[in-house]
Amino acid sequence: MMLRMTNNENDTALHEAVRYNHPDVVKLLILEDPDFIYGANFSGGTPLYMAAERGFHDLVQIIIDNTPASPAHSGLMGRTVLHAAVICNNEDMMKKILEWKSDLTKEVDNDGWSPLHCAAYLGYTSIVRQLLEKCDQSVVYLRVKNEHNKTALHIAASCGHIDVVKLLVSQYPDCCEQVDDNGNNALHLIMIKRGIFHSSGLLNFPWMNFRGLMNEKNVEGKTPLHLLADYQMFNCRSFMEHKMVDKMVLDNENSTPMDIMLSAEDLYGEKGPILGRLETAKASIGPLGWQKVIKQDNGGRRRKKGEQVSLIKKAAKIHLIVATLIATVTFAAGFTVPSVYDDQKKGEDQGLTVLAPPPSDGSIDRRGWGPSSNLGFFFFVITDMVALLLSSSAVLAYFLMALNHNVELVRKLINMGYVFTYTALLVMLLAFLFGIISGFSL
Repeated sequence: MMLRMTNNENDTALHEAVRYNHPDVVKLLILEDPDFIYGANFSGGTPLYMAAERGFHDLVQIIIDNTPASPAHSGLMGRTVLHAAVICNNEDMMKKILEWKSDLTKEVDNDGWSPLHCAAYLGYTSIVRQLLEKCDQSVVYLRVKNEHNKTALHIAASCGHIDVVKLLVSQYPDCCEQVDDNGNNALHLIMIKRGIFHSSGLLNFPWMNFRGLMNEKNVEGKTPLHLLADYQMFNCRSFMEHKMVDKMVLDNENSTPMDIMLSAEDLYGEKGPILGRLETAKASIGPLGWQKVIKQDNGGRRRKKGEQVSLIKKAAKIHLIVATLIATVTFAAGFTVPSVYDDQKKGEDQGLTVLAPPPSDGSIDRRGWGPSSNLGFFFFVITDMVALLLSSSAVLAYFLMALNHNVELVRKLINMGYVFTYTALLVMLLAFLFGIISGFSL
């Protein structure tokens, strides 16, 4: 029959009618051949799955109500029509599918994800509630192997979906006792998600509020309080001060939560307040904590000093270029003095520069330094010499800096070099000014 013919993508006429959302055509095609089970196309989608995937609730209802035999419901990556409805977050579609085939709650895709796992991951609380009403208890304990064997509760906790966590815990309290492959329970995973525990109200749940869960260790020996210190969660005062929480518990490295907090870097600017709250909660350093803090503190100081020296020397390279340029300019200016030449001179004065106009009484020595000598030229020579001396001193300071690694000495040298360079620049500008004045006076 023509209705069963497929195209190059293995799509039938019903696939195409579903794809483009034509309810009347979908119903007509099904009624024309009600006994035919439409399989999946090359993309893995059956007509029913495609309708759910696209959120076409009316098409899902038409296919289910008008197919005498159970329609195929498989889809991409081994998912079912229920997976697709969960991902679409369509409660009406969910209700219809669960009334039709509630056993789909147990089906998992190629990665081991059930519809409940998907809803927990996406944080769809109402969808989770619908699934819990129709599924067996065993579905709550299904694990996703490629996600370290996490249950739906673990996934919701890892994603920070507190409302889903509360719903699962309230209906299946014993699921709190489950741990993943890393030994993390729900509290461990919530602690990893910074900032959500304070307003979660989880400690008000009796099953989340008992000694074993609060102090349970994962494979690294860390309790939820260790992770609180690891991730520097400031807004967890109620948990820190809870009477059931062991503040002196040791992990596999013999560290208490206080040890971890003391040796950690201040990532969010909250290290001080967290330490204060731990102290208020009577937390203290462990038996080996003093040694670890001292060693890590010394190592951190050495790294910090090394970084400081590196940054100072990097800045000094730019300063050195400026100082070298000033030294070069002032050195050259000492030979190219501002003056004019008198070609009329004879004998030993021939070729000498005229540095000042002759005095009115005619008394002048051969170098132009008489009673009315050019003061502009005099100050030019002095300022040029001073600028050359200062810039050379700055170059020397930067050279000595390259040979030292002591942060205090390096800091003093760069400050000294900066002062020399800055002053040499100002004096060089004065020399330029006096040179201009001297040249115009001639």
